[in-house]
Amino acid sequence: MDRRLAEDARALAAGRLSRAQFIRRGLAAGVSVTVLGSVLAACGGESASGGGAATDVATGTAPTPAGKPPATPTGTLVYGNAEPPTANYWDPAAGFGLVDEQVASLVHDTLLAHDADGNVHPQLAERTERIDDRTVRVTLRSGVRFQDGSELTAADVAATFDRLGAKDSRLAQSNTVSLLRCKVRSPTSLDIVTDKPFGPMEAALAYVKILPKSDIDHPANFRRRAMGAGPYRFVSYEGNTVTLAANDDYWGDKPHAAEIRFEYIEDLEARTNALLTGDIQIMSRVGSEQLGRVRGNDDYYTTRTSPPSQFASLYQHNGVLRDTEIRQAIAHAVDREAIARGILKGIFPIGQSSLPTTSPMYEALDTRFPYDPEKARALIRGRRVELRVATATLFSHQVEIDQAIAQYLEAVGITVKLTKLEVGAFRTSYNQYDLSLNTLGSFTGDPDFIFGFYAGGTGEAVFHLDDPRIVELLDAQRQAVGDARPPKVTDMASYLWEQQAALYLADEIWYFIVSSDVQNYQRAPLIGEPLAAKAWLAAA
Repeated sequence: MDRRLAEDARALAAGRLSRAQFIRRGLAAGVSVTVLGSVLAACGGESASGGGAATDVATGTAPTPAGKPPATPTGTLVYGNAEPPTANYWDPAAGFGLVDEQVASLVHDTLLAHDADGNVHPQLAERTERIDDRTVRVTLRSGVRFQDGSELTAADVAATFDRLGAKDSRLAQSNTVSLLRCKVRSPTSLDIVTDKPFGPMEAALAYVKILPKSDIDHPANFRRRAMGAGPYRFVSYEGNTVTLAANDDYWGDKPHAAEIRFEYIEDLEARTNALLTGDIQIMSRVGSEQLGRVRGNDDYYTTRTSPPSQFASLYQHNGVLRDTEIRQAIAHAVDREAIARGILKGIFPIGQSSLPTTSPMYEALDTRFPYDPEKARALIRGRRVELRVATATLFSHQVEIDQAIAQYLEAVGITVKLTKLEVGAFRTSYNQYDLSLNTLGSFTGDPDFIFGFYAGGTGEAVFHLDDPRIVELLDAQRQAVGDARPPKVTDMASYLWEQQAALYLADEIWYFIVSSDVQNYQRAPLIGEPLAAKAWLAAA
């Protein structure tokens, strides 16, 4: 061990360096991830497999609620997020983002809904029935009202789905449904008719937010506010804070917190300090270091209910990375196991597929891309490869992972220029770089949503990718219903994996740290927070 690394190891053991600082300094000095992982294990007593302490960190459970919830909505529940809304435009069908979905899942409501175990149950729909392989009949609850007092009817549901399922729809979330049209049968009944059989229909019904037809007819309303039939009303978006207030007229179980705020705190240390000082009660999507900060502290607990999600370096297929051999070479050049142990501390599983292991219908594939620098060099075949890589602090350890990837690539002869961007700039310009670490998650909980990133306008925007075979396989798994669907999902996952359409690093498990003052906090396996209305503050 060289002198500088030894000094840093002593500083780490003494608490003068954080784990993240130790990794960053080591990578900057050219120390391999494998060596850093070994030193971390020696200093922290963790097993080489990433178990032990890492497992203990992640097993905090929510306390049994103390007493009954408040009789009326009380107190303010504050989240600390690493990102802001994607835009000050509140059409839930127009974009994707953590905060956008957090807000939408509380302001709006859906026909079906997920519980904390991932089971789907009726919500705005009293019942749904498949009439044939292309038609779902929906019967709505009576008496549900939007937050402006207008009644929610089948016409609103039809308008919501018709614009998503229109052939010329350019909405970001149009890929959550098939081409379709709705037939209104009565104020509380309609048929949703797809052009072809559509396997993920149940997932769509549990995800698509029902909007007032009046807002769909006048989209300028979305620039002023969000307005739906959910348990919370939109109040404001000012500075870095989105504020919601309890909807006293909500049709279902009344929300318990009077107010929910989503705070954007980009700096990780500032976000952690906000949790420790009580300025926020919930810290979203944390990494191993933050979990370690609260391990054994009864003032906090952790949750890990997650949407199907994975860390993946996104390739832009309009440059050198359109070459399949180069992409496969990168897969062999990067030691995923070492990154998972040394940087991610063993708390994120590594899959053998283009789908995360938490996805429905996940199957470990036979083809492997093990760490093999010689195989990587053979696939490169002496060609000159230069890559521009963008990084940011959008999620924990992003910079450290990108530094490690750059180190691995340079070891097999690939030149890397790594550029660190502010989070907002990263989100809007990542596709202008050859490679960028990001996360691919399913907003609906179904693998179809992840597959949709690779095709059509979304595939072009995210990957600069236009592959007719992907479109063919995507359609095949969408049109398969029931038991016929899993093999088609595997076909699609296999093609993306064989092609190494992205560098699939590991699952992203959504660990949240929650103050023990928060009672009855639950998460559904989705991006948003539809169950937050059930939580309350013990000290409120």
